[in-house]
Amino acid sequence: MAQRFDPSDAAQQAALELLRTRTIAWFTTVDRGGAPHAVPVWFFWHDGAVLVFSEDATAKVRHVRAGSPVLVHLETGRFGNEVLILSGAAEISERDSASWLTEFRDTYIAKYADAIADYGQPIDDIMRTFATTIVFRPETLLAW
Repeated sequence: MAQRFDPSDAAQQAALELLRTRTIAWFTTVDRGGAPHAVPVWFFWHDGAVLVFSEDATAKVRHVRAGSPVLVHLETGRFGNEVLILSGAAEISERDSASWLTEFRDTYIAKYADAIADYGQPIDDIMRTFATTIVFRPETLLAW
């Protein structure tokens, strides 16, 4: 998706910055009956994809495995500005979260330092708990 961002578009440049800096995204899937399921998640923007580390036995993982479309949006700015909504497809990676983390460990830990401290476990323990990696590749972008 990185190549889909237009570097001359100020809103899209702002969107990239939000993807790098915001800590919470809303990850929305649908179940087999079409009912939406939205949950807040930690995420990491990496090589044009949103990576979400998850426990395996969650609805979002089941929905992605079943081929659900995915919508990801970030928390907005204070007055409903800084909107970023991405839609597309996701898959479950064959690589676990610890394997992915080797590519950007320091950056991930810096981004989530306060959250990791609040969680009360070292990052390696967190990665064992949230070992399943969802790789979401956005196909459309809406930002303002």
